Amino acid sequence: MTTDATASTAPRSLLDLTFTELERELAASGVSPLHARALWRSLHHGLKQDFSDAPEFLPPLRRWVTEHVGVGRRFFIEAPVETADIASGDGLTRKFLLRLADGQSIETVVMGFKGRLTACLSTQAGCAMGCVFCATGQMGFVRHLRPGEIVAQVRHAQLALRAAGGEGLRNLVLMGMGEPLHNYDAVMTALEIITDRRGLNLGPSKITISTVGVVPGILRLAAERRPYHLAVSLHGATEEERAALVPVSQRWPLGELMAACRS
Repeated sequence: MTTDATASTAPRSLLDLTFTELERELAASGVSPLHARALWRSLHHGLKQDFSDAPEFLPPLRRWVTEHVGVGRRFFIEAPVETADIASGDGLTRKFLLRLADGQSIETVVMGFKGRLTACLSTQAGCAMGCVFCATGQMGFVRHLRPGEIVAQVRHAQLALRAAGGEGLRNLVLMGMGEPLHNYDAVMTALEIITDRRGLNLGPSKITISTVGVVPGILRLAAERRPYHLAVSLHGATEEERAALVPVSQRWPLGELMAACRS
């Protein structure tokens, strides 16, 4: 059995940390948090997979990453394994199948339209919503993704685009595997990291969260004044049609859903 003490010392992904959390980690090790900016930029703008070659790091930061980041150390850098890269016939869309550290697989899709590149991100392995038309819904819920596993999909897409010599991502949509509002806290942490101007710097106005109608999550988005777009998948114009396709409609009917959207 894993104890709380064991869990607290388990290696963590650097991609799970917000900028503020990274500053705290450095400070806790006696390193000035002023070094966080260089580490953050290397990780999220430079998209480095390791720091073996980081001449921009000053000695205190170089010592910290040598001691704390890597196999068997306190932190690691999330890097899902690409097991498939499937391109559409017109070459504008690429679907990546990524294997996570525990063997679970998720999909990330990069879509091109009129010069704009959009990444479609997964937020869960499997899904608990059970929508009858959705392959992910029919496989059932396996687990939530951590913030770092969501951020890693953006990094993977950006690295693939760089390797192809193309432009970077302009938009994000969270409508891959899973229901984003069912994994609310991890999704919001990931988006805080993704939109940070010192790193990946994708604007909140370019990000859309898609939901099948998880009303508490919609209301929480409104209450917290989150600056992202919301897309709601209705799939039916009447209560009966929608309930037959989207089981969650039985819990949060159309009237309640529309009221949440107005909020």
